[in-house]
Amino acid sequence: MLTVTVCVGSSCYMRGSDELAGVLEALIEKASLNQRVQLVGSFCMGECSTGISVKLGDRSYRDVRLEEAENFFYQELLPWAHRGENERCNNPG
Repeated sequence: MLTVTVCVGSSCYMRGSDELAGVLEALIEKASLNQRVQLVGSFCMGECSTGISVKLGDRSYRDVRLEEAENFFYQELLPWAHRGENERCNNPG
């Protein structure tokens, strides 16, 4: 399962992290990824000056913008979710 962590610390919250998480949640549901992707919030991720912080697994993204949420989902999150599926298919066990 891919864990997607959205910073909800005060700086990111003021920049719209709550709304960003809502958009990502809706897109996860729309793509039927509920069984493969877990969306969680985290307090300060230490990148306050760079905009909203998001982690996909162990990879960090800075300055993720609400208006780019759909692009972020399709370009970054969706491939990661499918990559994990492909790895499980190639490595049964």
